Amino acid sequence: MKKFALLFVGGNTTRFALWEIHDDQSFKLVESYKEDLKLGKNIDETQEISTEKLEALRLILNYFKEFSSSVKADKTLVVLAEFFQRIKNKDLLMKTLQEDLQEDIRLLTADEELHYDYLSLIHSMTLRRSLVVDISGVSTQIGYIEEGRLAQKHLLPMGPVNLTERFSLGDQIRKEDHLALERLLREEISKIHWLKDQAYDDLIILGGSARSIAKIDMKKKRYPLPILHEYTLDKEDLHRLYKGFMSKNYDQRLQVIGVERDRADLLPAALGILDHLVSASGVSELRVSGSGIREGFLLEYIEKEFGPLAPMLEQSIHNILNIHNVPKEKSFRIYQLTKDLYNALEGVHKPWQNIDAILKTSAALRDVGLSVRYYRHHNHNFYLISNAELRGLNHREILMSAMAASFNMDLHKEAPLLQYSQIINRLDLSMVYDIGLLISLSDRLLRSGVKTITLASWHMTKDTIQLHFHSTEDLHFELHDALKLSFLFKELYGRSLALTYEIKHP
Repeated sequence: MKKFALLFVGGNTTRFALWEIHDDQSFKLVESYKEDLKLGKNIDETQEISTEKLEALRLILNYFKEFSSSVKADKTLVVLAEFFQRIKNKDLLMKTLQEDLQEDIRLLTADEELHYDYLSLIHSMTLRRSLVVDISGVSTQIGYIEEGRLAQKHLLPMGPVNLTERFSLGDQIRKEDHLALERLLREEISKIHWLKDQAYDDLIILGGSARSIAKIDMKKKRYPLPILHEYTLDKEDLHRLYKGFMSKNYDQRLQVIGVERDRADLLPAALGILDHLVSASGVSELRVSGSGIREGFLLEYIEKEFGPLAPMLEQSIHNILNIHNVPKEKSFRIYQLTKDLYNALEGVHKPWQNIDAILKTSAALRDVGLSVRYYRHHNHNFYLISNAELRGLNHREILMSAMAASFNMDLHKEAPLLQYSQIINRLDLSMVYDIGLLISLSDRLLRSGVKTITLASWHMTKDTIQLHFHSTEDLHFELHDALKLSFLFKELYGRSLALTYEIKHP
């Protein structure tokens, strides 16, 4: 196992992150901290970081470095955002920090910053034709990802910190300042010559301001899942937020549920940038990424130390199994047997499309709730999976995976629809029952964790589902337990369940 620490200094916030990484590339974030230094504030005239701000930065970075040393991080990387390329006293800043920290300092270019965003996105989201917008304190990175390739890029040398200062957006906003902001945004965005040449599927938003906007929208809609990554909002939602915040003073913004005190002054500018980009690009849907530059550096480090990266969903499942100490061999046996049963019962269950990711996730994570306690562990499955980091799945797929993995002996009928109607529908619930019942059957057959069991043959009549298995050992107890699900097969498919086996040695 290795420990990787990252100190990232931006124009608004300075962040520290620490990950533990295992030999199989599984990893988990074990520490995260941020300090709102707002280094990009009040520098428009001088373009220099003041002595007072430099001292504040030195102090917090030394705190981070001390903590990183105390936990024996194998690698500590210090990274400065592209914003510092435009600072006149950047050489003094770099020299001072290097002498203090005794570490190499990376000063990113605009292209490098967008590259690390891109690296994190292609390993955490399914992308086809996506416009990418990373709003940092004093700059906005814009890119276009097409079929996994970063095809276009552009830097707007402005962000919420310097726009708020320039147009006095921190408190009550005057009409003339609002109009001046919009003129500037239209002028600068019009310089992105390729922006109107594409038909985008969506717009991916990254950065602290983007996450804050998503939290506000989630609270407003009483969204039932506490997951920011892959949260979606449409252009009308965004435009209403923008107009609403432009009409509020600082104290009124704080009254909006979900607003963070350290972001209340910056939100009008951040919303303005996004609203104008959405209008200019013709995008109708925005997706939020919880991954960004920091995760890009993490993935680069993993690939350098441990080899090529695994597919994002498989790596996510491995991460969760490791965190909760779930035996991987049994988990993937449950997945394989469930998949075989699902294929065998084609024509009995509905012909579902795009089911593979949900089936794999729910089946492989069937035992994750045991890390809490045995009793009610199926219920614990739901909480753990619906709150886990599952890269490559949207919220509908995460919720359905959590529900299928928690399936036990009953059909909840309409109950989940009442709570999660913003995300799933009745048809989704039917898919959950089909997958969940087969997971439950596989789980009961493989409950010992040591027997090798395969589906050998199957036969369907109008009254019965007959399944025959090969096993390395006797299955008397397992079949007795599995047959308790027969009434559910009768309820879902109108057929009873019949199970037989024979011993087959390898």
